[in-house]
Amino acid sequence: MSKPFFILIGLVFTGLAILGAILPGMPTTVFLIVALWAFARSSEKMTRWLENIPILRTALKEARRFEERRAVRPQVKRIAVGFAWGSAALTAGMAQSFTKPVVLIVGLAAVAASVVMILIPTDREPPDKVS
Repeated sequence: MSKPFFILIGLVFTGLAILGAILPGMPTTVFLIVALWAFARSSEKMTRWLENIPILRTALKEARRFEERRAVRPQVKRIAVGFAWGSAALTAGMAQSFTKPVVLIVGLAAVAASVVMILIPTDREPPDKVS
């Protein structure tokens, strides 16, 4: 794969991470991990740029923590699952039906998010102990 391809992937996933930081129910850290992966394979300058985006600082800490420990803090798991199910409930309420396709898709996404959070190991170390 070429360097411009990885930069493009990094930029797309950076955009999704920023949207995730703004929009409720959309993840941030997952997109940030993909952006970091792509920039690590293409451009040190883009990696530094990504690390200096203020709205992504908290998610970046969690992404680095996951990268180092392959685990997620319990609080992050609760927030992720809460937002997933909150989005499903909000979507169902706005659609006024549990059988509309969009509600079923968001519900399945909430189930998937819950399963992923169960399968990922839980990191019980306090956040300040990780560099």
